[in-house]
Amino acid sequence: METNYLFSGAKIEWSSTKEFIFSSKFESILDQTEVKTISLRQIIVKLSLAASVIILLGLATFAMMYTKTVYSPAGTHLSMLLPDNSSAELNAETSLSYYPYRWFFQRTVQLEGEAFFSVQKGKKFTVKSEMGETSVLGTSFNILARNQTYRVICMTGKVIVISNQDESVILHPNQIAILESGNILKEENLEAAEHMISWRKNMFLFNSVPFSEVLREIERQYGISIATEENLGGQLSVSFQKNMDVEKTLSMVCKPLGYRFIKKTENNYLISGK
Repeated sequence: METNYLFSGAKIEWSSTKEFIFSSKFESILDQTEVKTISLRQIIVKLSLAASVIILLGLATFAMMYTKTVYSPAGTHLSMLLPDNSSAELNAETSLSYYPYRWFFQRTVQLEGEAFFSVQKGKKFTVKSEMGETSVLGTSFNILARNQTYRVICMTGKVIVISNQDESVILHPNQIAILESGNILKEENLEAAEHMISWRKNMFLFNSVPFSEVLREIERQYGISIATEENLGGQLSVSFQKNMDVEKTLSMVCKPLGYRFIKKTENNYLISGK
């Protein structure tokens, strides 16, 4: 059998050495890997930056929308300082809310109940309630915003009261504004202004006030519940101090109208007729 020696002894001529070709090809592969690695790093960095921006925006939004609420329950009076050292004294069953993280840009509080404010001078200070709002620059005043009643008493400085119908009135010391059916009624030089905020000294004064309103105030100040029989009415001119025993207070307000009270359970009373 003949053997084909066609390729025997043949030699391939290389234009470059085998070592150079291998080296250049290997380096090309490494360069491609490095390029891919750098691109992946850039993507990760960009995603991280985007996530950080989203988190920061979320935190900023939360801070701007975060509301702090202080509540003074029945039977309790609370005193508090606002971020600029303005103070608020909250009567029983009073809620006050504000935005602490935007306070120095917007000094605004939301009030439901009754509070006395002593405001530090500075940017406009606004108290908003369901029936209207009151704005000042630095003064002291009392606001009652409860059960569709809105009453503002200016004690020092000057306040502006604005109704939901954009009617406004300016009050000076010892003047009072009352909102009724969206309209503002103003009284000049009110002599009884100090008496109307006597709750700050735990004293409660009533002049020809419906019996039901007096009972609601007693409930609020003592943290009790009072039920009444039907058709109990009348008006009272009476005063009491919160440090008095609740049953002594009930006796004092019932006696002028010929009513009597019965203690049903702890902190629960019934007012019966003659």
